[in-house]
Formats: sequence, C-alpha cells, structure tokens
Amino acid sequence: MMIQPLGHSIISGFWLAQLANIIIIAILVRMLLKYLWRTPAMPVILMFMIIILLANILGGLGFFTFSYLLQNLTPILFIAVVVIFHEEIKDLLGTMGRNLRRFYGHADIIERSEIESLVESCVLLRKLRLGGLFVMEREESLESIYGDPVILDKLKINPPVVASLLQPPGVLHDGAIIISNGRIVGARAILPLSRKTFFGRSRANRPRPALGTRHRAAIGVTEVSDAIAVVVSEENGNFSIAHDGILEEAIVLDEFGKRLVDLTSEREIK
Repeated sequence: MMIQPLGHSIISGFWLAQLANIIIIAILVRMLLKYLWRTPAMPVILMFMIIILLANILGGLGFFTFSYLLQNLTPILFIAVVVIFHEEIKDLLGTMGRNLRRFYGHADIIERSEIESLVESCVLLRKLRLGGLFVMEREESLESIYGDPVILDKLKINPPVVASLLQPPGVLHDGAIIISNGRIVGARAILPLSRKTFFGRSRANRPRPALGTRHRAAIGVTEVSDAIAVVVSEENGNFSIAHDGILEEAIVLDEFGKRLVDLTSEREIK
C-alpha cells in the first residue's frame, strides 16, 4: 500500500508542489543571505530573527506576558529594518533585475581596439607609478550615480592622454574616468564606496589587507549598476577588475585584456 501522508500520495501533484515551494524559498533565502551577509544590515536581521525565536520559546515555556510584548514589537521592528536599510533593499532588487537581464545578454559596449588602448593605458600608468580608476558604462546610465564629474568631449582612449589626465597635481587626477561607448566622457567622478564590511581572503588564503578607496569605489559602483570598473593600484601597480559587486585582484597582464574582452563582449541574444 502506497504511503499517503496528509491524504495525498507521495508522488502526487500536491507533494511535488510542496517540494517546489521549499526549493523556491531556499533559493530566495540563499540569494538574500548571500547579498546581505557582509553588509551592516546582516547583524540587525540576525537580531530580528533571534527576537522572533525567543518570543516563540518563551511563549512555550509559559512566559505569556513577555512573549506577548515581543510578538507585538515584531511588526515595529520589521518596519524599522525596512526604513533603516531601504538602500540595501533597493540595491538587492536592482541586483536581481540585472541577473535576470543576463538571460538575453548585453550589446557590446567597447570595441576590441579600444580595449587594447585601455590595457596600454593601464600599463603606462603602472610604468609611471600612477593609480587609476576607469568605469565603463553598459546599459545603465551612471549619471545619477557619480558625483559632479568634469565632462569631456568623447575623447579617444589614448595612453599619453590618459596618463596626462591622471598625473598629479592635475585637477583631474583624483576620482574616476568614465568611459561610454568606447570614449572618455568624464573625469574626476566621485563614486559610491562599497558598503561591504568584509572582503574575504587573498589567493594565499590569508586575510586581505584593507582595500583602498579606489578599490572600494570600483566595487561600490558595480554593486549599484551593471558597469565594469578597472583599477590600477598606485602602491603595487596591480590590475583589478570589478563587476557585479565582485573584485578580481592582481590579474596578470596576459589575462587582463582577455578578461576585459570576455566581460565587455557579451553580444545581445536575438
């Protein structure tokens, strides 16, 4: 005789639907925790969950008054979390939308020859011991994200020109260079810093040293947009690429250009 828990066969549509519900909820919870785990919102959410659990435990042990107070405070705490961390919630929804966009791909945002010029510019910056931060727009405009840049008239990516822009004490050496459709359209752009509080470990499985402002800004702009950011470290000349809130550090020169081509040449799927 086939087992029929709750009056339904184990292989019935009812239990298949319950299994699908569990899988969907598990995926959503994993996505939420993956995004919020290293942000300031996570400790508050953990405390919120502990309060709910404590209320249920105390209610079962007979502490009805204390349990009643905690249960009535729960809606207020939920509203407080939404109000306090509305930026994180907005960024999470934006990240989910950008992930959905990957199903139909991106149009090319920069020609291969322009990528080669960008790589040559980064090599020249390393040779001159200069730091640099480049942000390449994709489908989302960055005008509402960066702060008060100097607008440039679609300059061609040229290594000597880039080096002159970033040569201190010039007025344009600080901030990021904005690239749109393969042309430099802005300089001295101020980008939002990443809100992450922990950046993992290095390739040698050792705690990573504190990231500088350029690297945090590179991660930050890719957390709130679909842009790609390139960093040349002033301290050690390393090349790094940030995308989707992820920082790929210390990329060797032979792989640097290839990685940029991979990230910027996702052709639109018809």
